[in-house]
Amino acid sequence: MYYELRIAVILLIVIFAYMLLVRPWILQMGTTPEERSMLLPGDNLVIEPNLHYTQAVTIRAPFEVVWSYLIQVGYRRGGWYNWDSFNRMSGKDYFYENNKSAARIIPELQDLKTNDKIYLTPQIGMDVHELKKNQSMVLTGYDNGRYLVAWTFYLQKIDANQTRLIVRWNSRLGEGWAFNLINRLVVEPGGVGIQQILMLRGIKKRCEAES
Repeated sequence: MYYELRIAVILLIVIFAYMLLVRPWILQMGTTPEERSMLLPGDNLVIEPNLHYTQAVTIRAPFEVVWSYLIQVGYRRGGWYNWDSFNRMSGKDYFYENNKSAARIIPELQDLKTNDKIYLTPQIGMDVHELKKNQSMVLTGYDNGRYLVAWTFYLQKIDANQTRLIVRWNSRLGEGWAFNLINRLVVEPGGVGIQQILMLRGIKKRCEAES
């Protein structure tokens, strides 16, 4: 009985520490208060999102280079520059070349256009809702007359050799306490805290090597 009680107390402490310290850091990693509050393309698409985050990274590379790596993401494209082994689980042919996320700008993947589709898995894709060259890309999920997801990538030029990449996610994919609990304990730590952060770091590493 004492052992079970101790485990329960430790678990509660871990959850409390995560919610109080780790979760806020994940959901706003690398951002300034101004970036978290600024209006970005796609912000008005999802009504009352129950998952929202903004993350950012400074990249020591021209914005044209960052843009080129950004628009080649996806399944059977350049990958997501993050945890490649996880992406391979959804398809052995996941990547365009070398069975891993691209380490170069691939010319034949640079012709992305509005209304194209970028796939996360062979079965799940997102629409290119908005594309402004060297500035912003908005990917969306749409079903039953409403937007379920808006995933925005926004570039800000700092100077000729530095770029600020801001990423914002808004989604409403489910309802109720059970769904919200899954969001808090699974989607946010795994998708936001691991895959999204690794993607930003992966883009940064490749762009700075390119430059």
